[in-house]
Amino acid sequence: MNIPTYIEKGAVKNHAADIARLGSRALIITGRNSAKENGALRDVLDVMEETGTRYEIFDEISENPPVSEIMRARGRGIGKGCDFVIGIGGGSPMDAAKAVSILLFYNSEKEDFLYTKPDKNKGRAETDDYGQTICFPVICIPTTCGTGSEATGVSVLSRPDLRTKVSLPHRVYPSLSLLDSTYLMYAPYKVLRNTAIDTMAHLIESYINTGATPESKSLCIQGLKLWSKGKQVILGNRKVGYVKDEKPGNVSDYVRRSSDPEKAMADEITDLKILEDMLKASNIAGKAIAITGTSLPHALSYRLTYEARVAHGPATGIFQPGFISFADEKTQKELFRAMDFKDMDDFKSFLGKTCDIGNITDVEYSILVENSIKDILAAPERIKKVPYPVNREVLENIAG
Repeated sequence: MNIPTYIEKGAVKNHAADIARLGSRALIITGRNSAKENGALRDVLDVMEETGTRYEIFDEISENPPVSEIMRARGRGIGKGCDFVIGIGGGSPMDAAKAVSILLFYNSEKEDFLYTKPDKNKGRAETDDYGQTICFPVICIPTTCGTGSEATGVSVLSRPDLRTKVSLPHRVYPSLSLLDSTYLMYAPYKVLRNTAIDTMAHLIESYINTGATPESKSLCIQGLKLWSKGKQVILGNRKVGYVKDEKPGNVSDYVRRSSDPEKAMADEITDLKILEDMLKASNIAGKAIAITGTSLPHALSYRLTYEARVAHGPATGIFQPGFISFADEKTQKELFRAMDFKDMDDFKSFLGKTCDIGNITDVEYSILVENSIKDILAAPERIKKVPYPVNREVLENIAG
């Protein structure tokens, strides 16, 4: 699926006409704070005013949103007559935007519709030639460097009834994706770190995958090489972005505060380049998993994220060494070379410094992992993606 994608400074304003042509009233989906703090929401609202496009804002999306939030957003959109959706933020708002678009289009359906595979013979949903559920257009504007949701048709939501996260059977590919590394200049360190680990996980899991193609493997190596340029940022050894008391539109203070304005301006340019590489790596990772899907580490991570509130990136990252260890030696060397790690020990050391899973006790971890293993063994489609034999013993070894 070829998604119109633009990675450039000022991407939103540069493509105002492309945004406006997708509908007459936008439902803007965001979290509570970040889209305001990093300037992305302001840029979108400027475009709405400039083009005369009406809009409604729903800024109540939480991390790992449940279906109840989707239903509330859908209700707001129906009430205002919205006919396209803009998701601003990390994976949660973008995934939510896709789900909302489906329920806006099929506005008489209940929440169970989201988990019902499209079947035009039953009259509940139709798909186009690309397998996408026909729905209202979606625009994705990422403000983190991890999920790659702007490059895929996938939407993952929390299922409180199952105590985990589940991918919808529908595919909704964005009609437009706009990426601007300026927004990352306002991201807290932990957000950059955690989402970048998710990018790495996507690329590794797509590479070690029975669905891998020459194209997806090439994307993975390209993405990992770009990703490696941000390793010092992920480790916290290089600080990037603006100080926390600065707001969009007040960037001049960043320069004035320095005793050397020219150096400060040069640092800003360098920061933006590093962050753009991290943003590009995330987008490439999204393209790769759009071909192959994710694999065992993601499946193992969902209960950690839902039940123990571990950030998604670290929850997938901790399982990568075990996942790689069962791959053939050639594959391992290719991956470590692309990521610029000397060997497995070097890789483990990096993850030990960057994957914070909080204060989970050994007993809690064991219970969550055991339930995750049961989930995987009951879902053969997950195991089919792995190019080596998988059984309980292998899963226990990957989980450590």
